[in-house]
Amino acid sequence: MPDVDGTSGGRLELLAQNLGHATTKRAQVRDILSDLIDAELHPGDAIPSERALVVRLGVSRVTVRQAIADLVEAGALERVHGKGTYVTGPQVDSRLHLTSFSREMRARGLEPATVVLAASEIEADDEIAFALRIRPMDKVVRVERLRTADSSPMAYEVGYYPSALFPGLLDRELGSLYDVFASEYGVVVTNGEQTVRAEAADRQRAQILGLTKRAPLLVTERVTWSSERIIEFSISSYRADRYRIHMAITPRGAR
Repeated sequence: MPDVDGTSGGRLELLAQNLGHATTKRAQVRDILSDLIDAELHPGDAIPSERALVVRLGVSRVTVRQAIADLVEAGALERVHGKGTYVTGPQVDSRLHLTSFSREMRARGLEPATVVLAASEIEADDEIAFALRIRPMDKVVRVERLRTADSSPMAYEVGYYPSALFPGLLDRELGSLYDVFASEYGVVVTNGEQTVRAEAADRQRAQILGLTKRAPLLVTERVTWSSERIIEFSISSYRADRYRIHMAITPRGAR
């Protein structure tokens, strides 16, 4: 049964009995924490506090902090300011291709989920109208969603869709829009253009994604087509600690 520090005290005490058989105290504490992560903890679980580790393992706070820092640098743990240190969520390596978030996560053995934070019909401003190739003030459906993998926050997404192409969209299931477009409207995604930039998380996105303010984000802007029609303009903010983008690079003019 997990204790108040988020892990099994009994197992921690058992592992601590081996302290002294490795190289340095720092390495020993790091190994103990790694064993706990592998055997008992899950993404999002807190590790014991520094104070609890000092008491149970009989080492200095400096040693504990160094061991935790090693695991943070390795990507096994993440610090949340003012809250504690947690086991990191899933790491996703994504190649630049056009697919839905849900299909991409399932292809990597992760369970996707979507929380629709807001959905409404609005009038397109100049930026949205230009991206969708419609007139300013035309109606669009705005959908704001949180995307997760294995219950871990991965991306915050805001998408815009021409109301003229998707009448009644607000009455549909908005979790996997590409599937809805194909099954309900006969609109199949064919191609798209996407740009990627780095940004620091503002207060809103940090809160939604479970990050500290100014944590690094990978932000993508996508315009999506179905044949000759533009059907989507979306802006997605991905956690940079859980999402990497891969691309094939060839010389200009190469086949």
